[in-house]
Amino acid sequence: MSSTVTNFAVRTAAFDFAARAYTYRLVLAFVFTCFILFSVVFDHSRTGIFILSLSVYLFCTDLFHRAALKDLACGRLSFALMVSLSVTAAFVYSILKTFVSAPLFGLPGDLYLEGALLAVLALWVMRREVQRREQTKVFIKKLDDFLPKAARLCRGRRTFKVFAHELAPGDIILVKPGERIPCDGVVAKGASAVDESIITGNMLPTAKKKGSVIFAGTLNKADEIYIEVTGLLATSVVMDIINAIKNSEINRAPGVCFLDRAAKFYLPLGILYAGGVFLWLLHASGYQNVFYYSGAFWLSLALVCTPAFVFAAWLGHSFAYAGAAAHKIILQNVDALDHLAESDTLFFDKTGTLTHGELRVEGVFAETASQLKQMLESVSSAEQMVDGPFAKAVNLYAKEHNIKLRKVISFDVLPGLGVVANCGRDKIVCGRETWLREMGIETQVEMFSGDKPLICVAKNGKFLGHLTLSDTLRPGAADAVRFLQQKDKELVLISGDNELSVSSIAKQVGIEKISYNVLPKTKAEIINNMRAAGHKVVMVGDGFNDIIALLRSDASIVFFSGRNLYNNWVDIIIKRNDLYSLPDLFKINKKLKRVIHGNFFLSFLFGAGLAFYVLFGVRGSLPWYTVPGGLALGLGIVFLNSARLLRIR
Repeated sequence: MSSTVTNFAVRTAAFDFAARAYTYRLVLAFVFTCFILFSVVFDHSRTGIFILSLSVYLFCTDLFHRAALKDLACGRLSFALMVSLSVTAAFVYSILKTFVSAPLFGLPGDLYLEGALLAVLALWVMRREVQRREQTKVFIKKLDDFLPKAARLCRGRRTFKVFAHELAPGDIILVKPGERIPCDGVVAKGASAVDESIITGNMLPTAKKKGSVIFAGTLNKADEIYIEVTGLLATSVVMDIINAIKNSEINRAPGVCFLDRAAKFYLPLGILYAGGVFLWLLHASGYQNVFYYSGAFWLSLALVCTPAFVFAAWLGHSFAYAGAAAHKIILQNVDALDHLAESDTLFFDKTGTLTHGELRVEGVFAETASQLKQMLESVSSAEQMVDGPFAKAVNLYAKEHNIKLRKVISFDVLPGLGVVANCGRDKIVCGRETWLREMGIETQVEMFSGDKPLICVAKNGKFLGHLTLSDTLRPGAADAVRFLQQKDKELVLISGDNELSVSSIAKQVGIEKISYNVLPKTKAEIINNMRAAGHKVVMVGDGFNDIIALLRSDASIVFFSGRNLYNNWVDIIIKRNDLYSLPDLFKINKKLKRVIHGNFFLSFLFGAGLAFYVLFGVRGSLPWYTVPGGLALGLGIVFLNSARLLRIR
């Protein structure tokens, strides 16, 4: 996807290193820190503690030092630079306290333990950040499940099994029910119903007969058909989708993380604070004892980056994930919340997104009131053993209304037409109105008009009535559209369905702009062009056919269904049946930003306050656990502030 437009910020140098590099150093730093803690608690040799701390500084935090130098060379202020300065300041302060005989301002004997703890926590957080960017967004083996591996090639009256890639234009192949079609082509013989939802998103199987166009990757549902090959799998629409996923180089998270953004503001502030304390003390002494008062500078700089600062964003994100999950919203990429809030255009798929994606019985119309029970028993009995969206809708209705089912002796499904079932001595016919008319059954449904599918029911040649079906809107669809329009978002309904179906749903929810009969590749091109024109675009979809468009957008939102095989690629997954979840995303984003900004401010304030306390607020000796305990207290405050995200209002 080299053509994809990207608006991501410039990556900081810390992301140039692989996650495993951080992992090795994290393990090593943890071991050294345990030894340092043991030595500090039991008051072992300061020289030994120095050697352990030197090992941490040289062999564990080297990635931060190298990244800091690169960022400085590029004029960037980053989290790596902040960690490097704080660890270095703690190490310098500790060396001066340990090996220099001249006195140094500041009660702590050294900051070896604090520097090592900061190294461990910073390595852990950076390892997770880098891992998040390295995670493979696809399960390639699952993608291959869509691809037919073989085909039945016909030569005269004989049929041979061949690999799908061995087919050539003009070949005739046989495809049985339940098999995916291994090529583009046209039906040469037979008739069937084909599930094309993988391409068009339409949940209703399409009736195919001689001369009908067939797409590779679609599923033959009903009967055997012979297909003349016109195009190979390698050049098909479904292969375009899969190749787009496999070759996708979209990085769901920008190279600049929350810690880098915060460092741009708090690092200069921290340096100014440390320098200000040092200059104030120096001025008060008449600019004497520069070395002595430099201790205040090193100690203050060492506490610029605290554990609370390191975990300020991570704790916020973790509680946001948990709070969103309680609302059945899975945040795969928390940055997508910002993209959603900043976007100016949202594209909605129709089937499975604005609608449930499943047909439901909407209306029941019997010829006479006395025939209502007979009609419902007949259609429910005839459809009870049939597989398909129409039958599922009828079966669900029968279950919900406790309709008594008769035993079916035999039944026959005619693809795209209906079903004929024998129940005892009764012959029941359920299907299209035109089909019943062809059989000589007068249906009497001329008054019915609209774009909703219907099932006509007849028993022993007598018309009993009909049922209307519809793919109903998700609860809150119209409210969500109004909410987004109030936020000045331009909404577009884009679907592979026909104009009548798409315009009907758009009218119901209040979306003015629509695009219909749109294939997956075209959806992606539309979104790509919008982004190239400077628009920030969000795609809200459901089906596999939306995946290229989802990958091309600034943020991708999907409604979970059993058809989802791409959970690893998208930013946000909604496991709810309603569209009230979209306004919830804006609430989560608003509260998350407030909490994270608050965390950074509190952590900086606590670090500065702790430095001031140990410099000026304590008289006499200072226990070794004072500074680590103070840092832990700051982390606890940030933890409690972040926990507010568990409740999203």
